[in-house]
Amino acid sequence: MSSKYKPKVDPQLLLQLNTVGASQDVVQAVFQLKLPPARLLDPEAVEAAVQTVLSRVKQEVGEEAQEVNIFRNLGAFVVCAHAPFIRALMEKPEIASATANIQHERRQSS
Repeated sequence: MSSKYKPKVDPQLLLQLNTVGASQDVVQAVFQLKLPPARLLDPEAVEAAVQTVLSRVKQEVGEEAQEVNIFRNLGAFVVCAHAPFIRALMEKPEIASATANIQHERRQSS
Protein backbone atom coordinates (compact mmCIF):
# COMPACT_ATOMS: atom_id res chain seq x y z
CA MET A 1 0.00 0.00 0.00
CA SER A 2 2.44 2.61 -1.21
CA SER A 3 1.36 6.22 -1.31
CA LYS A 4 2.75 8.77 -3.73
CA TYR A 5 2.63 11.31 -0.89
CA LYS A 6 5.77 10.96 1.17
CA PRO A 7 6.46 13.92 3.42
CA LYS A 8 9.92 14.54 4.79
CA VAL A 9 9.90 13.09 8.31
CA ASP A 10 12.44 13.91 10.98
CA PRO A 11 14.16 10.75 12.30
CA GLN A 12 13.82 12.15 15.84
CA LEU A 13 10.03 12.26 15.38
CA LEU A 14 9.98 8.64 14.23
CA LEU A 15 12.08 7.68 17.24
CA GLN A 16 9.69 9.46 19.59
CA LEU A 17 6.66 7.82 17.96
CA ASN A 18 8.26 4.39 18.29
CA THR A 19 9.23 5.08 21.90
CA VAL A 20 5.72 6.00 23.05
CA GLY A 21 4.17 3.14 21.07
CA ALA A 22 0.65 2.45 22.32
CA SER A 23 1.16 4.28 25.63
CA GLN A 24 -0.93 7.26 26.62
CA ASP A 25 2.05 9.58 26.23
CA VAL A 26 1.72 12.35 23.69
CA VAL A 27 4.11 13.48 20.99
CA GLN A 28 4.60 17.04 19.77
CA ALA A 29 5.26 17.54 16.08
CA VAL A 30 5.64 20.49 13.74
CA PHE A 31 3.98 20.06 10.34
CA GLN A 32 4.66 22.12 7.23
CA LEU A 33 1.80 22.28 4.73
CA LYS A 34 2.24 21.44 1.07
CA LEU A 35 0.09 24.11 -0.57
CA PRO A 36 0.41 26.23 -3.70
CA PRO A 37 2.42 29.42 -2.96
CA ALA A 38 -0.62 31.67 -3.28
CA ARG A 39 -2.50 29.71 -0.61
CA LEU A 40 0.53 29.57 1.71
CA LEU A 41 0.60 33.37 1.66
CA ASP A 42 -3.07 33.59 2.69
CA PRO A 43 -3.40 33.11 6.48
CA GLU A 44 -7.09 32.22 6.19
CA ALA A 45 -6.33 29.54 3.60
CA VAL A 46 -3.64 28.10 5.89
CA GLU A 47 -6.07 28.04 8.83
CA ALA A 48 -8.76 26.36 6.70
CA ALA A 49 -6.33 23.76 5.34
CA VAL A 50 -5.10 22.87 8.85
CA GLN A 51 -8.63 22.59 10.25
CA THR A 52 -9.69 20.39 7.32
CA VAL A 53 -6.79 17.95 7.64
CA LEU A 54 -7.14 17.79 11.44
CA SER A 55 -10.85 17.03 11.08
CA ARG A 56 -10.14 14.18 8.64
CA VAL A 57 -7.54 12.67 10.98
CA LYS A 58 -9.93 12.99 13.94
CA GLN A 59 -12.55 11.00 12.01
CA GLU A 60 -9.98 8.42 10.97
CA VAL A 61 -8.43 7.72 14.38
CA GLY A 62 -11.42 8.50 16.61
CA GLU A 63 -9.75 11.16 18.74
CA GLU A 64 -8.58 14.70 18.33
CA ALA A 65 -5.30 16.43 19.00
CA GLN A 66 -4.80 17.62 22.55
CA GLU A 67 -3.28 20.92 21.46
CA VAL A 68 -2.81 22.69 18.14
CA ASN A 69 -0.96 25.91 17.39
CA ILE A 70 -1.25 27.21 13.84
CA PHE A 71 1.40 29.49 12.38
CA ARG A 72 -0.92 31.09 9.85
CA ASN A 73 1.74 33.23 8.20
CA LEU A 74 4.21 30.36 7.87
CA GLY A 75 1.99 27.59 6.53
CA ALA A 76 2.87 25.40 9.49
CA PHE A 77 1.36 24.11 12.71
CA VAL A 78 2.30 22.25 15.88
CA VAL A 79 0.25 19.32 17.16
CA CYS A 80 0.37 17.62 20.54
CA ALA A 81 -1.41 14.25 20.26
CA HIS A 82 -1.15 10.52 20.76
CA ALA A 83 1.08 8.60 18.35
CA PRO A 84 -1.76 7.20 16.16
CA PHE A 85 -2.99 10.72 15.46
CA ILE A 86 0.51 11.98 14.56
CA ARG A 87 1.16 8.94 12.34
CA ALA A 88 -2.15 9.41 10.48
CA LEU A 89 -1.50 13.13 10.04
CA MET A 90 1.96 12.44 8.56
CA GLU A 91 0.31 10.41 5.78
CA LYS A 92 -2.00 13.16 4.52
CA PRO A 93 -1.21 14.67 1.10
CA GLU A 94 -1.35 18.22 2.50
CA ILE A 95 1.73 17.56 4.65
CA ALA A 96 5.13 18.50 3.20
CA SER A 97 7.19 17.70 6.30
CA ALA A 98 6.93 16.57 9.91
CA THR A 99 9.51 17.34 12.59
CA ALA A 100 9.71 16.57 16.29
CA ASN A 101 8.86 19.72 18.23
CA ILE A 102 11.17 18.67 21.05
CA GLN A 103 14.62 17.69 19.88
CA HIS A 104 16.84 15.78 22.26
CA GLU A 105 19.61 13.26 22.08
CA ARG A 106 18.74 9.81 23.20
CA ARG A 107 21.31 8.20 25.47
CA GLN A 108 21.58 4.48 25.53
CA SER A 109 21.96 2.80 28.88
CA SER A 110 24.43 -0.03 29.27
